[in-house]
Amino acid sequence: MMKGYSLSKDKEDHCLKKIKIKETNEFSFNKKSCNYINHFLFIFRIILFILLLFSLFLNLKFYNEKNIGNNVPIYINNTEKTKKYDLNFKYELFENNVITNNIKNNSKWLLNTREAYFINGIIRKHKPKNCLEIGVAGGGSSILILNAIKDIKNAFLISLDLNKLLHYNHNKKTGYRVKEYFPELTNKWKLFTGEQPHKFLVKLNMKFDFLFLDTAHVTPGELINFIEVLPFLKEKAIVVIHDILWQFAKKTSLKFYPSNLILLSSIYGDKIILKKGNNSFGNIGAVFLYSNQEKYFLDYFLLLYTLWEYLPTEKQIKELKVFIKKYYKQNIYVKYFDLAVRYNKRFIKHIETNKCLNKYRYIANVNKIVKVVK
Repeated sequence: MMKGYSLSKDKEDHCLKKIKIKETNEFSFNKKSCNYINHFLFIFRIILFILLLFSLFLNLKFYNEKNIGNNVPIYINNTEKTKKYDLNFKYELFENNVITNNIKNNSKWLLNTREAYFINGIIRKHKPKNCLEIGVAGGGSSILILNAIKDIKNAFLISLDLNKLLHYNHNKKTGYRVKEYFPELTNKWKLFTGEQPHKFLVKLNMKFDFLFLDTAHVTPGELINFIEVLPFLKEKAIVVIHDILWQFAKKTSLKFYPSNLILLSSIYGDKIILKKGNNSFGNIGAVFLYSNQEKYFLDYFLLLYTLWEYLPTEKQIKELKVFIKKYYKQNIYVKYFDLAVRYNKRFIKHIETNKCLNKYRYIANVNKIVKVVK
């Protein structure tokens, strides 16, 4: 029979003592580790809290100005095999006082902050030298463009407007805000008023690589303006068109023949517009022109066969015919223009003769429109 293994009393006490020491050491080690972990978690929480406060500060500071996330441009089309432009650009906080404060705090600047960032971002990205603006009003967009090009070597802005006086305040001159608020920007600026754009463009005889177009917003307004300026745009020029959703503004709801969205959609080039929320877009867009625009002349003249909100004066029509004949070479384009004028003269005369207050009633009836233009 095997004898059981047994320890003497002294050896047993010695072993128990060693076990207690080991347990004490292990407990001490675990407690020390927990302290390190707790300290680490505490520091980590403090860092997170600081970052959260910093993020909140940035959001409070820039949300109303920049609205990051709602200002990302979205692509409309890019059908050419080779991209001529990098269409990604940032909404720079460049000279913040010009872009935000003086526009946001005064509705008469006629540009909101998102639109200002849109224009500024394109200019700062592509750095055009020869800039043209058609439609000046008080000069808010002029200030924005001049500010964006002020550190671009040899860059300048030519601004053109049909009106010598401000259209909403005849006590002020067109473009008065530039000299009144930012005289330091005028060294790169020339303003011409009182004539149709083509009259000044012929005299200037230069090519432009950037155009900001913002005039009548109704037909034939910008449609004719684009025909006037196209012979003076460089290949791959950038065209920015404002108020593409102007027809939905409350104050303009009685204007039935908007021009700007039609024009933006019809110009051949890579198009971008301002994203506004998840399912909408903003009131401004840009086109990066394709080369060989001569191929699309007919399309641009066919736009004139939309119904017109107003008629140019007889003098203006005559001058436009002379201009088109000289710069578009083929007589067919003069004929297209002349026919569009005649059709719209008949239509507008019909509206006025019948004292039609609701033009939609006539537009909806195709037979009556056909009778008008025959």
